[in-house]
Amino acid sequence: MKNAGKGSRPSSRTHRPSRQILTDGAYETIKELVMDNQLEPGERINIEELARQLEISTTPVREALARLESDGLVRKRALTGYAVAPLLDLASLGHLFEIRHLLEPHAAAKAAKLATDTELANLREMVELMRTDDIGDAYGHYRAFAAHDTEFHALVACYSGNPILEQTLAGLHLQWHLYRLRFEPEVGLDTIAEHASIATAIVQRDAVAAAEAMREHLRQSEKRLLPVAQRRS
Repeated sequence: MKNAGKGSRPSSRTHRPSRQILTDGAYETIKELVMDNQLEPGERINIEELARQLEISTTPVREALARLESDGLVRKRALTGYAVAPLLDLASLGHLFEIRHLLEPHAAAKAAKLATDTELANLREMVELMRTDDIGDAYGHYRAFAAHDTEFHALVACYSGNPILEQTLAGLHLQWHLYRLRFEPEVGLDTIAEHASIATAIVQRDAVAAAEAMREHLRQSEKRLLPVAQRRS
């Protein structure tokens, strides 16, 4: 193999980030704008302007928006392009929690019966991770906490042994919609305590207690969010 000459140009790959890296960066940046309501609910998204602000081409911005659409955070409209998804109103919040009350306590009870020892350890670990996460008012300060919160509920659904139930809950993208309504540090602390109660009951393989702990978590979550939804309705 020949050595590169002194005047050889280094490969552009060395200097230029891959498109996937650009897309990932655009995804996180736009998501933060949406979660912090800097892009307001219903606002049309100007792809060219975003690309200029991020100093990238429009391609990774479009790919990022497609991912955010699958998250339920933006919507694609015919002829007009992408717009930020609306916040949950009072009726939508009620419908969402109705589904959660039907499915998630059942998932917790099933997980208490079916989860393996490794899976039980995963639940305990997720609660401990949440205890170490930063909790602040802005999305950039609670990003990891929100991700672990989402993963905790996903693990409970997964360990229920019912893939259709798991897919149904995942398809709701419920955590992101709820965080857009309200997040404050004390909400995070309450959530950790409630998750710990759910995990403890599942680890103890107490299906009745696991279902009740999940119901209580859902009741408290709805109670925390209800005033916000009422103000918007």
